[in-house]
Amino acid sequence: MGTLDLHALDSAVQYLLSQQSFTAALTRLRVKLASSTATFVWETVDLASLPINLPDEIKSGWIFHLRRDVPSGAHYHPNSVQHMTLVRGGGLAIIGGESRLTTSFNSPRPLEDRWLVIERGVPHEFIPEGEDMTVVSFHTCGPQELEEIACDTGWMRHYEGPNA
Repeated sequence: MGTLDLHALDSAVQYLLSQQSFTAALTRLRVKLASSTATFVWETVDLASLPINLPDEIKSGWIFHLRRDVPSGAHYHPNSVQHMTLVRGGGLAIIGGESRLTTSFNSPRPLEDRWLVIERGVPHEFIPEGEDMTVVSFHTCGPQELEEIACDTGWMRHYEGPNA
């Protein structure tokens, strides 16, 4: 996926951030995280609701809300490429063993600095610092197909669907 495609994803996130439905989703996620012991919680994004022509490869959209000062847990997706941008908070991203500070979606930095593209099978982990972190992710597989494999145990889960 090239820079032009990242522009489409960037436009989709800009649209989402302007919607009351995104604010409502974030409120639900904050409540859900506060009442659980999970390191992160999520909701899917209805791609059909976006007035943006997304790249054909994109099959699902997600809002993830991560607990502050707690590592998300290193994991990988064997069946999807993840395109992710930070919309709230900040912290550290560890992708394929390399660490970097996250860059906010609203940063004036170049598009390639604001988006993380995580290839299939590449371990990644996020460590929110000082406050909860919210990211928007787009995946190349459908919501019920997305698999997460924990790096330390090999445990596999689905985020959505009958196997979730």
